[in-house]
Amino acid sequence: RFRADNLNKLKNLCSKTIGEKMKKKEPMGTDESIPESAQNLDELTVDVLGVSGTPSAPTVPPVCPQLGLELPKLASIWHRDWCGGVQGWWVPNSPLLLQDVDNKVERVWGDCSCRKKYSHVDLVVMVDGFEGDKGVVVAGSRGYFLKGPLVFLEQALIQYALQSLRARGYTPVYTPFFMRKEVMQEVAQLSQFDEELYKVIGKGSERADDSSIEEKYLIATSEQPIAALHRDEWLRPEQLPLRYAGISTCFRQEVGSHGRDTRGIFCVHQFEKV
Repeated sequence: RFRADNLNKLKNLCSKTIGEKMKKKEPMGTDESIPESAQNLDELTVDVLGVSGTPSAPTVPPVCPQLGLELPKLASIWHRDWCGGVQGWWVPNSPLLLQDVDNKVERVWGDCSCRKKYSHVDLVVMVDGFEGDKGVVVAGSRGYFLKGPLVFLEQALIQYALQSLRARGYTPVYTPFFMRKEVMQEVAQLSQFDEELYKVIGKGSERADDSSIEEKYLIATSEQPIAALHRDEWLRPEQLPLRYAGISTCFRQEVGSHGRDTRGIFCVHQFEKV
């Protein structure tokens, strides 16, 4: 490779020297003999060419007589020693094609069939089990109706989860949807009151003459009322552990999720959870 670079360098030096002489309008000469100083390719420079004289353009090739002989030789050596270690050489009967679609399939192993994958947004509509637009009209943003097969699918999943947890020693608990403010404060984080929980205001009692107002919150998960299930109780060691599997409808504001997961039944305000 070093030898080939030197020969290419020589060719460029000859062209550069001729160009400079033509720019200065110096005579190129007609002597086709090659000076002895110009025959040493390893030591040849622009200065040497300038001193020894540069032959005319038609006689430039004889200045480097070894160029046409050594380059093919060097290329053959490089191909043998270096390219032989490169993987991916094509076999002689490989077709020469311009596009990948024209490639020939030599063999197939296993099942190569490909089926289109659908998101849940497409599937719930395909089975006619989801009404999103009408849900938004009735309940507002992210509201929806489940119907038909999705209702049975949801109930089947709930039953499967409850039966599996019951077999592991958990007691199913169906929790209230509302929690009093003072109780919710004991089990929920402060940030949840602004970003997640729905507040409901109603009468403080059922008495007609009582005009007091009480604040309650819709639960975001059944864990909240379950955490308060044994509030103000003392539990004996022999009573532990207590394993509960909560099931409830969950209500979440999803503040800050505007524009995210607006299609389908992910990231909604109301859902069932075990």
